Amino acid sequence: MTKSRKRATFTTGVALGGFFGGVILSAFIFSGAISFQDSPKMNLNFDSATTITVVLSALSIMLTALGIIIAVVGAFGFSLLQSAAINAAADHTNEQLSEDGELHSIIVARVNALVAELQRGRISDRDFPNPESEYGE
Repeated sequence: MTKSRKRATFTTGVALGGFFGGVILSAFIFSGAISFQDSPKMNLNFDSATTITVVLSALSIMLTALGIIIAVVGAFGFSLLQSAAINAAADHTNEQLSEDGELHSIIVARVNALVAELQRGRISDRDFPNPESEYGE
């Protein structure tokens, strides 16, 4: 696992853990399972319009935070996907160009056909190199 992938995985885990931990804590607080020792006694009488306004404002803040978290995770995910695709393409190319790879055999067959086509036009012995000379000239 690369260093950037470890960092992205850690950041994603912290972000999602913080988000879900906040949701669970909020659910416990609002359900009354967690009570504070000295809870303040406030007598606030909200009408329905004020209650709806407060709830919708809180919802918009939570959705904005969730959108930011998703954007950060998406940016890290795209960079990881890009590096994984580059590595996979390089591995596949190396595998295909190895001695027993399909692409290697196709290239060898094509080069052999081209060399045979070029050699077909030679008809005299002087066109061929002298095997007795040092450089085959």
